[in-house]
Amino acid sequence: MLKYSSSRILHDDHMATVALLSEVERVVLSHQAVPVQSDQETGRFIDRLCKTMDGEISGHFDFEEASVFPVLAEYGMADLGDLLIEEHHVIRNAMNDVVASAGAARAGGFSPETWGAFRRLCGELVERLTSHIEKEERALIPEMEDALTPEIDTELAAQHDL
Repeated sequence: MLKYSSSRILHDDHMATVALLSEVERVVLSHQAVPVQSDQETGRFIDRLCKTMDGEISGHFDFEEASVFPVLAEYGMADLGDLLIEEHHVIRNAMNDVVASAGAARAGGFSPETWGAFRRLCGELVERLTSHIEKEERALIPEMEDALTPEIDTELAAQHDL
């Protein structure tokens, strides 16, 4: 059981993202056939995926970079933060590619080529985000729980809610 609220916040964000990635696999990756333009379920999901990447996932990265990693650097764990920031950069690029691909298809629907490209981009995103989450769950959260005092944890949790 996680003992600090800031680590619980990050863990809960991770679990929400894992659930979203599972939906990406179900709605996008498991369907080779191009969805018809009137497929509202797929359209709504893609819109939600893009909104979540732009909002919650980017916000999660921003919180870690602005609040969590600087605190951990004070405890001598800058290398971990630097590695995770590098991964954030790569994942942000992957998310931008997914959003751009979805946006290009919104007006006229997906063609076989654009659906194939969208699926490839989503597959890359699932792979990168899954690996990143596993790394944060195995390394970042335990380091936070070892290093943070209850006061710093409370401060970080409050910063997340801003």
